[in-house]
Amino acid sequence: VRGIPHFISPAWNTDRSHFDPEYYAECWERLGFRSVTLLTGHHDGCLLYPSRLSHQQPGRDYFGEQVAACRKRGIRVLAYYSLSLDSLVGSEHPEWRIRDLAGRAHPVDYRGFSHYHWLCLNSPYRDFAIQQLQEVVQNYPVEGVWIDILYLPWHKTDLQEEVCFCEHCHRQYSEWFHGEHLVDAAGTPRHDEFRALTYRNFLARLKEMLLAQDRPLLLTFNGAGRRRMPGYKICDDLADLLSGEAHNPLSLSITSRSHRNDGRPFELLSCAEVCWSHNQMKPETLIRLESLSTLIAGGTYTIGITHAPDGRLSPANINRLERWSRWIHERASLFQESEPVCEVGILAPELGPTGIETWASWLRQGHFQFNVFMDLDAALGYPPAPEGLGRYRLIVVPHARALSEEEARRLREYVEGGGHLLLEYPAAALHDHLPWVEELAGVRQLREPRAYAFYLLPEEPELSAGLPEGDPVLYYVNAYACVELTTGEAVGHVVPQFADKVRTSDIQTVANYWARPDQAPHHPGLILNRVGKGRVLLSVLPLTAPNRDSDRCPWPRILALNCVRSLLGQPLVSLRGYGQVEVFLSRQPGRWLLHFLNHAYGAGEAIPGEGEEEFLREIPVCLAPWLREAVIAASLEPDGTPVALTAEGFVLPRLGVYQAVALKGER
Repeated sequence: VRGIPHFISPAWNTDRSHFDPEYYAECWERLGFRSVTLLTGHHDGCLLYPSRLSHQQPGRDYFGEQVAACRKRGIRVLAYYSLSLDSLVGSEHPEWRIRDLAGRAHPVDYRGFSHYHWLCLNSPYRDFAIQQLQEVVQNYPVEGVWIDILYLPWHKTDLQEEVCFCEHCHRQYSEWFHGEHLVDAAGTPRHDEFRALTYRNFLARLKEMLLAQDRPLLLTFNGAGRRRMPGYKICDDLADLLSGEAHNPLSLSITSRSHRNDGRPFELLSCAEVCWSHNQMKPETLIRLESLSTLIAGGTYTIGITHAPDGRLSPANINRLERWSRWIHERASLFQESEPVCEVGILAPELGPTGIETWASWLRQGHFQFNVFMDLDAALGYPPAPEGLGRYRLIVVPHARALSEEEARRLREYVEGGGHLLLEYPAAALHDHLPWVEELAGVRQLREPRAYAFYLLPEEPELSAGLPEGDPVLYYVNAYACVELTTGEAVGHVVPQFADKVRTSDIQTVANYWARPDQAPHHPGLILNRVGKGRVLLSVLPLTAPNRDSDRCPWPRILALNCVRSLLGQPLVSLRGYGQVEVFLSRQPGRWLLHFLNHAYGAGEAIPGEGEEEFLREIPVCLAPWLREAVIAASLEPDGTPVALTAEGFVLPRLGVYQAVALKGER
């Protein structure tokens, strides 16, 4: 664990009387931080150190004094730098500000609550920013730089507000794209590519400057590995470690799994408070769950800690974080030299792992061991698994993920070798990539019927288990892929709405009921295709489509998990209920480790301030037969208390926020 304390003291603040760098460094030492990221300034442009490049001087070296106090205690420092957002520089150089398609400077309104100037990295601001960073690394003994805001505002719904179309971008685009005019690229993938190239160009120049210094310096940026914008994959290789924000246990868990595949160190950032620069603290239980979601996957959890503008730190916050840090460090051996065991892989969409929250949440509730990867090479892990894609028994392709022809070829080889594939495609994606999806799924597309909503009716008992008997499951989607079977067989059907209301109208605002087979045809909706030694299950509706009634309607989740179980069989570990308890299975030398994370407390606003440790009763844990046969002893960790084995597994004692269980085998 490490820290990113944010002492933000804007230019208009005159009272910094509680600024105390020695006290801050003592706090970071108490929390066990071996490194911190310290702000050189923030989005308003007010620098926290004296700079020859700024007309506004802070009067005191707030950054440098913090660096010195940390270094005295053996705490290393990365320098935070706010890129692209700088109101001071933007006011002094309006010609550097980003501009929309009409040539207007972007309004000084960022996310609706603050007034910051966005600056263009194809303007002279690019060299100015690198000069500022060079000044920092040459004047202070920092270990490297951490760049924030490596992206531009995005207005895909209104091309007139797309950015940036300044004169500098026009010239740079024509140079990179062989004389083409930037305006012609507006709203196209070429503009996305241009923006990504702009940021890669900045990072490459920054990297060159850092490599020219007299000591090794680390470079990373907020979003490294996350691909928050189209094409940003090309920036990732310039980061020495992956880094980015994630602000709830599920998001941290998903991103940690994805980042681990890369092989580079990674950190994920969240806050001790409800958000950055906020003074209301999160419950300690939530901080534990967030940090564990990252640490179990082998990452570093970096926690933001807010200062008041006058320099104050909350003693209550530091005291509770010290308890949390001590608790984590007592369990450090459980997170080291650990390799996750995965039975399911999720192929994430282009914009990164954040596009598969529903699948991850449902697999977690079903206690399946899963990995998240953004391409099939990443699926192999680092170092690459010798068994290739065969390390997974099942791969899920969510509806937001289009398959290339090459990916479909590799997945076919995977299935032929005995793997299983679950394809969840909306009609449009099926149509766009039909030639290679058809063969995998054993279907041929006919048309795309449209309506307000459709239903799926599973026909096989293993698919309908736990669902209302005979009733189809409602999905709020406006189209599906109507297909005929080639080599596949229908194991479920799409059921349209009642016969005289098959299309959306001003009157039809709810899906009132479904049509009988004699009123409207029920087309194949779940198709099972046997390919070599494996199977492919295609849903012509997105199983994880947004369900506005999800708080009251579990049926889409149950059907999706039934589809997984029909292909996979029994999970490696199951709890027979207790869907809010996450189970993470990993290997360490000489043993398996089971991590149990209790998410039953709910979101932050639902977590009580105390009493979390006595929440659930004993939980029976079932192990897959081969795993149970291999296990000869179990113990609670880190204290080593023995746990009695049962015929199917063991019984987990009363669970609080977290418990680890070690399983020892004969070999």
